[in-house]
Amino acid sequence: MKSDTSSFGQPSAVKSESALIDPPELEDQEDTLLEKIKTLMSKMAEWIEYLLQYVPFFGDRKKRDLRQKTESEKIEKKKLKIFIGTWNMHGKLPPYSLNPFIEPPPNTKHEVNELSPNTKREVDELYLKRNKNHPYHILVIGTQECQHNIKHSVLFPSKEEWEQRLKTYLGDEYVLIKTETMAALHLAVFVWKRCEKWVKDYQHDEVPTGLANLFGNKGGIGISLLFGNTSLCFINSHLAAHQDKVKERNHDVKKICKELKLKGFLPSDKGFINVTDRFDYTFWFGDMNYRVDLERSRVDDLIRQNDIKTLIKSDQLTRELKRFDYFKNFNEGPLDFYPTFKLDITHRVSHYNQEHPPLISYQSSPALLESGVLRYDSSHKQRVPSWTDRILWKSRNIKKKVDVISYTSHMNVVGFSDHRPVTGCFLVDFDWSQSSQETKKKPKTKNKKRRFLLYIYN
Repeated sequence: MKSDTSSFGQPSAVKSESALIDPPELEDQEDTLLEKIKTLMSKMAEWIEYLLQYVPFFGDRKKRDLRQKTESEKIEKKKLKIFIGTWNMHGKLPPYSLNPFIEPPPNTKHEVNELSPNTKREVDELYLKRNKNHPYHILVIGTQECQHNIKHSVLFPSKEEWEQRLKTYLGDEYVLIKTETMAALHLAVFVWKRCEKWVKDYQHDEVPTGLANLFGNKGGIGISLLFGNTSLCFINSHLAAHQDKVKERNHDVKKICKELKLKGFLPSDKGFINVTDRFDYTFWFGDMNYRVDLERSRVDDLIRQNDIKTLIKSDQLTRELKRFDYFKNFNEGPLDFYPTFKLDITHRVSHYNQEHPPLISYQSSPALLESGVLRYDSSHKQRVPSWTDRILWKSRNIKKKVDVISYTSHMNVVGFSDHRPVTGCFLVDFDWSQSSQETKKKPKTKNKKRRFLLYIYN
C-alpha cells in the first residue's frame, strides 16, 4: 500500500501521481469533454506548483513578488504627501494645459468614500496609500516672472488670472489656502479638500532683494502652515542673475533667512534668527540662478554625452550647499535631469496668452538631445546651460524624515519660456492619529467651561 505522503513531504491533499491522472468516474455521463480537460489541467497545475517549491530560487521569487504586492498596497499612517512645483514663466502664462507641470488631479470619488461623521473613518481615508493615484495632501506652486514681465509686475503685481487658471485646473479636489505676491513672484498653497480642517493657522511675508534692496524684481516670498501638529514653511525666491554673481546670490539668501517675518507657531520658534529653523520642515525653491562653472562648449559636449555626473561637479549650488552657513542642513534630491536654463524661445505668446506660430522649427533646430527639441541659448551671449531652477528641503529634527518620491524637470513643455519647470513629490513624517485626537479634545474643553459657568450662574 502506498503512503499518502511522498518523499518530498507531499500533503495528503495531493495524493499520488496515478491518482492525479486517473480520469473522472465514467458513470458521470453529464460532464462534457471540455469539463474533463479543465479538471485534469487544474489537478496538474496543483501538482506542478507543489513540485516547484523544490526548484532553487523559485520559492524566493514567489515570496519576493508577494512582498512587492503587499508593499504597493501598504497604507502609510504617518506620512504627508507634498507636491512642489517651480517655473520661471518669462513674463507669460502657459498657452496650453498645465499638464505635465502639474498632473491632473485624480478622480477620487470612487476611490475614497464620502466623509463620515465618524472621526476614525475620516482619518483612515486620509492615510497615504503607496500608489501614484493618491492625491497630494498639500500642493504648492511657485512661479517667477509670472503672467507679466518684471517691469510690468512692479506696477501691476496682481496674479488673478494665474490663480484662476490654477483653481480651474485643480477643480474641487483642492482648496486654495493662501497666495503671496511680490512683483513677478507668486506663491500658492493648496490642500486636498478632505484634509482642509487640518490647517490650523498660516503666516505669509515677502523680502525684496532687488535694486537697492527695495524693489521686488528679485527676492523671496514665503507662506508657513500649521498642519495639524506639524509646521511647514514654503519659500519661493528669484535670486541675483548672471554667471559670476555667487556672492550676490548668497547675500540674497542670507537676507531672506533673516528678514522673512514668518514667526513660527510655538513660543520657542521666535528665538531663531534664521526663518528656516522655526519650522519642522522647510522647502525652498524657485529660480535660484546658480550656474555651471564651465565653458559653453564643454557643457554642450557633456550634455551630448549625457554625462550629468561630470556636469554636477561644476554646479555652483551643489558647492554652496556644502559650505554656505545659511544652506546648512538643506538637502536636494538626485539631480539627474538636463539643465533647465537657458533655452531658446520657440513659441511666442501674447500678453493675452494667445499663441503665435513657432519662431523656430523643431526639425531645423540643432539637436543637443536625440529628440532634437532642446536648443540652448543660440544668441551671441551663448549663456552656459545651468540648473537655475531647484527645490531644496530641510528638516528641523534629524529624526524627522523627508522621502523624495520624485524630483525632475519637464523639458517637453511648450517653449514659450527660456526656463523649464521643475517639480518634486515628497513624503514627510506626520501623525494623523495624534492630530485627530487634538481636534476631538477642543470641543470637550469648551463644553466643560460652559457647564461650569451655568453652574455658577444658578
